[in-house]
Parts: sequence; structure tokens; C-alpha cells
Amino acid sequence: MMNEENDIDEWIFNSFKKYHKLQMFGIDKSIISMELSSSSSICLACNKKENIGFEILDLELPNKLFQLENEPDSLNTSRDLKMKCGTLTKNSLIDMKTLFNKNKIILSEKGIKNVSLYQVNTNNSDQMCPLLSFDSKIDGGKLAVHQLNNSLVIWGKENVKQCGHIFDIEKNKCMQTLGDEDNDLISSYLPQFTSNNELLVLNSDTGSFTLYNLIDGQKISTVSQQENNSHKWIASSIPNTFKNNSINNNITMVSNGGELLMYDLRFLKIPKVHKKNVFPKCSNKLGISMDPNNFKNYAISGFDENIYIYEELNNEDFKLKFKHEGHLYTENDNSSYNNVTSGAVWLPMCGNNTLISSANDGSIQGWQYIS
Repeated sequence: MMNEENDIDEWIFNSFKKYHKLQMFGIDKSIISMELSSSSSICLACNKKENIGFEILDLELPNKLFQLENEPDSLNTSRDLKMKCGTLTKNSLIDMKTLFNKNKIILSEKGIKNVSLYQVNTNNSDQMCPLLSFDSKIDGGKLAVHQLNNSLVIWGKENVKQCGHIFDIEKNKCMQTLGDEDNDLISSYLPQFTSNNELLVLNSDTGSFTLYNLIDGQKISTVSQQENNSHKWIASSIPNTFKNNSINNNITMVSNGGELLMYDLRFLKIPKVHKKNVFPKCSNKLGISMDPNNFKNYAISGFDENIYIYEELNNEDFKLKFKHEGHLYTENDNSSYNNVTSGAVWLPMCGNNTLISSANDGSIQGWQYIS
């Protein structure tokens, strides 16, 4: 125990050379995912202790995270996360998305053939209130939200095929249905908006993906990976804090086999970047988050107890820009977890290079790294 305490003290001491800001929090629940819900709050999806259903929490960020470098504290400076509201699910949670700065979240649960929209913090209540359901007929669909277009994609298995329904969120109306006869029923598919008018659907079991034109609903192209493997894949998407219509033509993918791929969506024949053994191999659920202030920066979580910041270089390569090791040095006494990071979200409103990250041991950390 003494050695562990010394390691934590040494890491915190050395952190003054690596961080402008560093705040460490914790809850008594295992965190499986995290989304930015507003410019001042985050939404967490957590395992309940009895392992039946999930707990969804909306937490207000401390204003200490918003301070400028060398700005002094005041009597109103808050240092802790503050519980705003929450809700419980009766079933396993498949996916969670927030509508940024709109006080709404969307939940997809296993065994329920509709997706629910919740109102957050209504009349200062500590309970999230269900508003409506999107009837997609898809059991436990994966979600994608386009904040500017107010669009929701629900993708999954419907009867004997994999397909996706695109809803207008405000009207609760299905505007379009997409599908591909080549999609198998066993694999898991993840939808991702790449622009206002294009949707990428990734087969997370193979790394293959299909790009759709949302104007006419037609398939633009399908890309298959040359090497067959059993690794799980995830791809980057438009940040939910993104406020303009600029187009990012690259899609970055990572697998829990340690690979990193980048494709130029205009030239899909071969990957722009293909690097192997970038990360330690694992069997965990991964996360990748694009910096809304700089599309060349990515925060990658889920491989181990670290958050990796990778930067795209001009010579079509990537380099490790920063490694956040804070979740290794927590004082959480819950030793039942093999500590693995469960998410990292950029906080552009708190300054460049500022993020908040979580791990499955309940640790939450806000930090601004020195680049």
C-alpha cells in the first residue's frame, strides 16, 4: 500500500510539468461510456451494482476546469462534479447519444424495438423524463446523431435484414430507410455521420464499411479490409460540439488488435495510413474522439488504463502526441476491476488540449495537457 501511495504522489508531482489543469474525481459505479451533454455538463452510462439495467447520470462540470492558465480561484470556484439528474434503464443499454446543449439524451436498449428520447433536468428535477419514442422496429439499434441537421440514425437488425432508419428528431418522423443486402445478420454495424449528406456504416467485426449518399439514399462505395481477423473496430465521427458545415474528408479507424487506419473518403481504394501494432492488443470496447478544434488530433481510449492522443502528420503518418496515465494512479479502493479507460471527450469550451476522461473503476479526470 505504501508503494502505491508513493507512486501516486510521484505521478501527481510530475504532472505539474505535463498539465496546465488536472482534476480527479470518482463515483462508486463502473462507467461504460461518456458523452458531452452541454457546454457545462457530461452524461455518463454506468453499470448498476446488481448488474440489471444501467444508470444514466448527467453531471455538471466544475468551473475550475474553465479557468484560464494562472487565473486565481474565487469564492465561487467549484472543484467537484455536481449531480444534476439521472434515470435507470430496465434493460441492457445498447447505445446512448446526447443532443448537445438541448437538455436531451437518446437511449437504445436491448429487447425494446423503439428508441427513447429523454428530457434532462426539467424544472430542476433530479429525474430525466421520457418525452417520446422513435418506433424503428429495430431491436437494440446503434445510434448516430447529426446535431446540425437534427437527424437520428437507428441501425440494426429488423426481421431478416440489417438496415437503418433516419429520423427527423423534432418531427419524430422516419425520413429515409437505408439497407444493404450484403450485410449479414450476425455482425454489429455502427453508423457514423461524416458530413451533412453522407453516412458511413462500419462493420465493427470486420472493419469493412459502406458510405451512403443521404440525398438519394444510394450506396457510394463499400470498402473491405484485405486481412481477415477477429478484431473489433471503431471509427471517428463528427464531434457533437461541431458548429459549422466544414467537411472533414478523412475517417480514422482503430481495432483492438492494435491497428490504426485512415481513409480519404474521396479516394477509397487504399487506406491513406495503415499502421500495425500501434496499441496493445485487447478485447475491450474502444473509443475514438476527434478534437473539434483540430481535426488532426484524436483521443483514443479502451486499450488499457491510458488515454492516447494521436496527431495526424502532413506526411500521411501519425505520431503519439501525449499519453494520459492518470487513471492508473487513482485512490479507488474497488479492486474488482481491471482498470480500463471507457471514454475521453474534448472540452473546447475549457481551452485547447482540454479533455475529460473516464474509466470502468468509476474514476473521472479533467485535464489540459501541455503540447
